[in-house]
Amino acid sequence: MKVVKWEVGSRKWEILESPGGEHSFGFSRIPLLPTSHNPYTFTLLHLYTPLPPISDFRFPILILLFLLGLFSSCTPEPIAIEPAFYHWQTELNIDSTGQNYLKALDARRLYVKFFDVTWNEARNEAAPQASLERTEESADYEIVPTVFITNQTMLELPAMQRAALADRILQKINELWPGLEPAEIQLDCDWTERSRGAYFQLLELIRERLPVTTKLSVTLRLHQYRYPEQTGVPPADRAMLMFYNMGDLTDWQEPNSILNLEKARPYLQTTTAYPLPLDFALPIFNWGVLFRKGKMIKLMPGLTAEALLGIGAIPLEQEDGHRFEITKSTYLEGYYLYRGDQLRLETISSQQLEFAARLLRGHATGEKAYLSFYHLDSTLISRFPVADLQKCLKTLRSLTNE
Repeated sequence: MKVVKWEVGSRKWEILESPGGEHSFGFSRIPLLPTSHNPYTFTLLHLYTPLPPISDFRFPILILLFLLGLFSSCTPEPIAIEPAFYHWQTELNIDSTGQNYLKALDARRLYVKFFDVTWNEARNEAAPQASLERTEESADYEIVPTVFITNQTMLELPAMQRAALADRILQKINELWPGLEPAEIQLDCDWTERSRGAYFQLLELIRERLPVTTKLSVTLRLHQYRYPEQTGVPPADRAMLMFYNMGDLTDWQEPNSILNLEKARPYLQTTTAYPLPLDFALPIFNWGVLFRKGKMIKLMPGLTAEALLGIGAIPLEQEDGHRFEITKSTYLEGYYLYRGDQLRLETISSQQLEFAARLLRGHATGEKAYLSFYHLDSTLISRFPVADLQKCLKTLRSLTNE
């Protein structure tokens, strides 16, 4: 009598089979999906069972039928991936270039920053900053009001002021866009262990004040995604995984702090699905990182190599070709640069975006997920043909649904 054993996840099966032939066969690890995130890793262990006589194929057929049924039952339902954009400028006025770009990409959802919430030390209270100026109705788009809250605000905010802040946030959204009735509101805060309790309570207070037709979403950083047991799971309906700003900005040797895929990869190597439905955000912005006497002192959004060469900056002998030194003190785009200052240019290529989409494969949960690009700006989107972003969407869709 032979024993056939196999495992699927934590379940184990055994079948007793009488010897019927001289041959045996075996299987080893067979992943159902090409991702470490897949919870349905299928393993057959010690499957060495004699085959029955050629005239009797009943047992192999039963095994085959069982395996086919197992594979079909473990195949996940397809997840729809839809495009979206963040709008992070104070004035909401989408020009014809932006409108045509959104139309070509079939992107209708916009995560629009309505205002920031910062801590006013003089008044010892949270206060709105950089409120949205709306110059068009944007009826063609699904608007998700997004509110950025500084971590300092959550560290300083007394418990007795949290309910009032929840009320003021919702009131301010309504004041800036009366009658909007959004399907979703998003809060963006890079909370820490110290601020988690205050921030999560604020989320609960806002969520209970929202109508049942409006969902609450939050932004999520890589370490918060990878270690939910330590960082906590926000009391929200959805989470947007911000797949950028993952390198060490202050380290001169950092190759690209915006999108360092080698540093990001380990954070995605988890075997359990995140408890909230996930959306994703990828970067299409660029900046210059200014160093003075070896210390990072400033970010210069949108800075290009052409602008640096135009003021006489010299490329440093680095293999990446993105590091420069200022040879003469001068103004550049409103910044005063001193002789000897060094700058690291950080940009995102279309190839990097596609690789990022591949890394995110299989991590989408729920029936639908959004791939949002940060952010909608005519200067930025001109560097990325629509076909490049469509390729990211196709990559994420195909690898999610395999």
